[in-house]
Formats: sequence, C-alpha cells, structure tokens
Amino acid sequence: MMIFSTIAGVTMRALLGRRRTLLMVLLASTPVLLGLLVRANENELNNVGPTIDGFVVRVVLPLIALVFGTAALGSELDDGTAIHILTKPIGRWTIVLAKTAVAGTLTAALVVPSTVLAGLLLGGTGSNNLTTTFAYALANLVGSYLYVAIFLTLSVATSRGLIIGLAYSLIWEGVVAGLLPGSQIFSVREYIGGMAQALAPNAVADSIVGAGGFLYATAALLIAVGLGSARLATYEVRGTD
Repeated sequence: MMIFSTIAGVTMRALLGRRRTLLMVLLASTPVLLGLLVRANENELNNVGPTIDGFVVRVVLPLIALVFGTAALGSELDDGTAIHILTKPIGRWTIVLAKTAVAGTLTAALVVPSTVLAGLLLGGTGSNNLTTTFAYALANLVGSYLYVAIFLTLSVATSRGLIIGLAYSLIWEGVVAGLLPGSQIFSVREYIGGMAQALAPNAVADSIVGAGGFLYATAALLIAVGLGSARLATYEVRGTD
C-alpha cells in the first residue's frame, strides 16, 4: 500500500504540474459553456441524451483520457525517468494500477462534473433529463478509468500511443464501429451508451450491448491493466551513457 500511494502521489504531481492540465480543464468546460449559451437564450432541450453523448462521450471524455492516460507512464518511458521505478523490485501491476487510478480519477474529476452541469443547464431539472444526466455521469465515471487504462497500455506498448489512441477514438469508434456489425463490442463508447441505457432505459437511445456494458467495461478494464502490466514486465531498461 505504501508503494502504491507513493507512485500515485508522484504521478499526481507530474500530471497536475504541467500546462496540459489547464488545457484539459478548458476542454472539460466546453459542454458547460454550451449549456450556458442555451440557458442564456432561455431554451431547454427536451432530451439532453443526444447532446451529452455527441459532445461529452464522443469528444471530451476520450480526449481528456487520452492525454492523461498516455502521459501517466508514457512520458516517463519516453524521457527515461521511468528507470527510477523500473529498476526497483516493484510489481509491474502495481505501477500500472496506481497510474491508471490517478489518471482515471483526474479524468473523472473533470468529465463527471462537466456532464452534470451541462445536463442541468441544457435540460433543466425535469425528471427525464435528470435521470439521463446522472446516468451518463455514472457511465462516464466508469468510462474514464477504462479509457485511461487502454491508453496507458498503448503508451507502454508503443511510443506512438497518443496517435494510435486518437485513431481508435476518431476512426474506430467514430466510423468503423458504426459500419461493421458486431464491432461495437470493442468500443468503449458503446459500453458507456449501454450503461447509460441500463440506468435510464426510457431516455437513452438503444445500445447494442445494453446492460452488458457494465460487464464489458469491467472485463476490458481488467484486460487492459493485465496487458499493460505484462508489457511493462518485458520493457527493456536502457542504461544511460
């Protein structure tokens, strides 16, 4: 537990001590700004689900998770500072889990409040919109950790984790998963939609995975952490000249 908390503390300081955090805060605030614009025009949406899904789930969440997820460990591997923990007798799963927990928490800390505030501003306090808003907030909470775990694993597997993660979010989830039947089971976005539908069945559009989104998300999270730990265990630590 001491090792876990130490790694988590170092990771937290590293992620919060850079300008990227300010950019992520600005990105997370865009749905709220959209809600303020709608409210300023004295309008309300009858169903906030499509807007939250189209803006927060499809754009804001994956981008924030991508930045935090790849930076949590990938930056240390790229600049060589990861040698300080890789040369110590620390379980690789402990490193991956601690960094996933921190980066996932930071992502959720930005995305979940943004989801709630945007939903309240866009749709008011009607019962259906409240249910939809908090359904997506909970689904985005789970999605934050899952996205981060996937992107962190990509950063361990390749130095191009940021590019591959962006391609996954934009191309696979944005295009391919909508064209190829059955490919949605490999889409985090689909899991989030399924979880939200299970929590608000009368307000959220049908999802292929449905309530199974919780199961798929849990399995994918465990697989991502496992693969990341296995890859890190075989990572070659290069000595400095």
